[in-house]
Amino acid sequence: MTLHIVETDDGWGSSPDGAHVTPLIDTDKVGALLLRLAASQSVAPCQMPTAVLYYVIEGQGRLRVGDEQAKLKTGSLTVVPAGAVRAISAIGEMRVLAVQAR
Repeated sequence: MTLHIVETDDGWGSSPDGAHVTPLIDTDKVGALLLRLAASQSVAPCQMPTAVLYYVIEGQGRLRVGDEQAKLKTGSLTVVPAGAVRAISAIGEMRVLAVQAR
């Protein structure tokens, strides 16, 4: 096993919708990325082939999965099932860790 350390406060990339996205880990078994959203910013609806765990590091927002919607806040943890269409929007500045087991 090789220990892999990622510094989550280092540089930020960005996605086409303007959210800041930092890929953290990308292996054949797991993927992880850090999302940073400004107030009122959102990540467009998407669908993943595997379940995704979302952990809110800081901030508040909303998670929409299909027809359901839930409020998220610092410390919220949720798992979105494989194949479900999901979108995240920030109420205030928000940082979210997304982990995908493959």
